[in-house]
Amino acid sequence: MGIIRELSDSLANRIAAGEVVERPASVVKELVENALDAGATQVDVELEEAGMKRMTIRDNGHGFYPDDAELAFVRHATSKIKDEHDLFRIKTLGFRGEALASIASVSKVTLKTKRADQEGVQLILEYGKLLERSASAMNRGTELTVEHLFFNTPARLKYLKTTHTELAAITDVLNRMAFAHPEVKFRAIHEGKVLIQTNGSGDVRQALASVYGHQTIQGTLVATASNADYQLTCHLVKPEVTRASKNYITLILNGRSVKNFALSQAVLNGYHTLLPIGRFPIAVIEVTMDPLLIDVNVHPAKREVRLSKEAELCQLIQETIRMTLSRETLIPQVTKPKPKKDPSAQERLDFSYSVDPVEETSSRAVWNYPIPKREAVHETEGRQADQAVSFEGEQQEEVVENAGRTEDNRPKFPHLDVIGQLHSSYIVCSGEDGMYLIDQHAAQERIKYETYKVMFGRPLEQQQQLLLPYTFEVSSDDMKRMEEILPLLLEVGIELEAFGPQSFIVREVPTWFPSHRQEETIQELMDEALMKQKVDIEQYREDAAIMMACKKSIKANHPLNEEMMRRLIVDLSQTEMPFTCPHGRPVIIEWTTYELEKLFKRVM
Repeated sequence: MGIIRELSDSLANRIAAGEVVERPASVVKELVENALDAGATQVDVELEEAGMKRMTIRDNGHGFYPDDAELAFVRHATSKIKDEHDLFRIKTLGFRGEALASIASVSKVTLKTKRADQEGVQLILEYGKLLERSASAMNRGTELTVEHLFFNTPARLKYLKTTHTELAAITDVLNRMAFAHPEVKFRAIHEGKVLIQTNGSGDVRQALASVYGHQTIQGTLVATASNADYQLTCHLVKPEVTRASKNYITLILNGRSVKNFALSQAVLNGYHTLLPIGRFPIAVIEVTMDPLLIDVNVHPAKREVRLSKEAELCQLIQETIRMTLSRETLIPQVTKPKPKKDPSAQERLDFSYSVDPVEETSSRAVWNYPIPKREAVHETEGRQADQAVSFEGEQQEEVVENAGRTEDNRPKFPHLDVIGQLHSSYIVCSGEDGMYLIDQHAAQERIKYETYKVMFGRPLEQQQQLLLPYTFEVSSDDMKRMEEILPLLLEVGIELEAFGPQSFIVREVPTWFPSHRQEETIQELMDEALMKQKVDIEQYREDAAIMMACKKSIKANHPLNEEMMRRLIVDLSQTEMPFTCPHGRPVIIEWTTYELEKLFKRVM
């Protein structure tokens, strides 16, 4: 007698539920997707105990035919595909026909549904078995109530998280649905409290405002691009506002919210050097493509997809975001916060670029170099962009070069007068719109980073022979990796020759290396290369440029004279992205005239 047997439908559905229905958020996702596929323009979600006790999803879609209502709970029954060829042209969110069967197998389900030209019907199922069928008086659409989720599968029930965690997962699902379908009105209520409510205007920015607040998404940038395969729309919250996780990046492919590491990384690459370490942007990326280019049938819950031309899409996303942000003036403004509930509490200034409160600063200003008002520093003054100002004695030639402009032809960097220096760390300037503070270390980091990045890209153009070659010794462990990193170092202009069993010699270096610390610079670049887990020329150049810019920039508590400050600002204005250092910290902050007048009670 054989040992292989066919599983019962009930057991098979429970197994399938383990893949499709992981938690209450999975049920909400599947049922809302069905509502959207049914043409709903309004979807309401009501929850008790984060959906674990009860959830109701109500829509105004086309509803079920009476004869189809029971069939919809049969496993793999669907109206959305007919044969295997349809699998390669999926245009609906659902298509497998297993969601309702899986949900019903692990809960009590009540379905009420009506088409415009048919009688309404009500079904009650308990753990996959039909208990009751009756007529239902209702408007067109569908209402599904799911109760006691996983009550008959206690092993799965015990792995659910706290109510707060499960509710957060549901809210995340609904937020992404709202971004993907801004033309639909979404409303979700948990025990009387509204979680999300959108107006269905069709504008993604309105949906973003409903979720994150109008102040957070103020000034959101919208960029479009396309190539032969993809049409792209990016909704980008300026890098003044950041979050602590990547969860605020929403990827929407053909109306479906998905997770994809490569595409998320492309978004981060587009924001490169504009975000502080450990901070992430808020962005919604919409992509439209031929269904043939995307396989949505690679994950049980359809969260992940496979793309035929993923690298090309990543490049399009990264370049679109980078070019869009590079055309913007990204200077954070200091704003007066809303009054606190405690009227005796001391007010603090709050930087709008950060979601975290900043520490209160001393009111005592130390002015090292007060400078009388002179001719303003123009954006057309300056020096060649790849020859940054240095206070280390390096001789460089000054030239005039036009700074960047925004799309509406305004100067990207403001027209500034230098006033003085605060705490030997910040340059104070006046501008047409208010007062500005520039972090001198962050400013020169940006200047030198862009300089070094250019120079690392053409290392062999300008080399100089050393009168006394440098010799470097490495450990026996590092010696094993030296063969791997030699080409990496050559790419940035350092040629190492074997000189004994565990030593190397360098006979020439790029002319732009700091003359008084060439040997130290080579050692730092060798150490940086040895730290890498794999050889990546572009990434190494990037990391090396950041490292050198940080080490070779003026520090805080370093007094500057008038000419130094003016030259620093001129060089900063010539950079491609003068608003943050390579680590994403702000370089320049603005107090608008209006905010200053509010502080002095000139306006109320």
